[in-house]
Amino acid sequence: MFKGKTILVTGATSGIGYKVCLDLLDAGAKIFAVGRNQDQLAALQKLQPENVQTLAFDLTQFTKYSETFASVPGLDGVVCSAGIADSNPLRFFSLEKYQRTVDINQTAPIALVAELARNRKLNAGASIVLLASIMGTKIGRNGGAAYAGTKAALTGFAKVMALELANKSIRVNCVSPGMVNTELADNQSEVSTEARQVDMQRYPLEKRYAEAAEVSSAIRFLLSNQSSFMTGENLVVDGGYCAQ
Repeated sequence: MFKGKTILVTGATSGIGYKVCLDLLDAGAKIFAVGRNQDQLAALQKLQPENVQTLAFDLTQFTKYSETFASVPGLDGVVCSAGIADSNPLRFFSLEKYQRTVDINQTAPIALVAELARNRKLNAGASIVLLASIMGTKIGRNGGAAYAGTKAALTGFAKVMALELANKSIRVNCVSPGMVNTELADNQSEVSTEARQVDMQRYPLEKRYAEAAEVSSAIRFLLSNQSSFMTGENLVVDGGYCAQ
């Protein structure tokens, strides 16, 4: 399905982004993997050296985008998966934490797509997938104002970018998962194991969180020609959480 296609993935060294890379490689794609963990990038490249290019880069270094992404080949797809989920309740609000969340989750995806579009790195018919969340687009949660705001913003970006790039047959969509069993979820130290178990019971489908593979499948669908007439949309993967 993806043989001969080249797809750039941010957040490629962990969680959903890493799983997307593995799945796309299995499907015959070439990957341009962007992440901050050089060891993980090297390990990813060793899997299929002929099909993986890597770039160790902090996506908040906006002034370096032009020089950094100049070497990117023509792309048939982009997956913006890099993100953070720091708790930042209003009572203890940190402007520094808020701005970092905005920079990584919200500004980086639109800055990257703009950079690639301006420099004609997106092939006609390319598909862009932004990793949003049901947090912000469908639900709220204490301490998550910054995270929710950034993820809701991505769905708005997708609609606008879909219109701006439609004349080149380039599609832009979002995937919004609920909670997913990844390092990002595991590293939320303010949430106890007991609280996680209680939260899982709120997911109607099997009383559990999604696996990264289940979100990756939705992303692959939006990257593929099977979704060729979908753009500006937000595909929810939440085990029925928002149906309640």
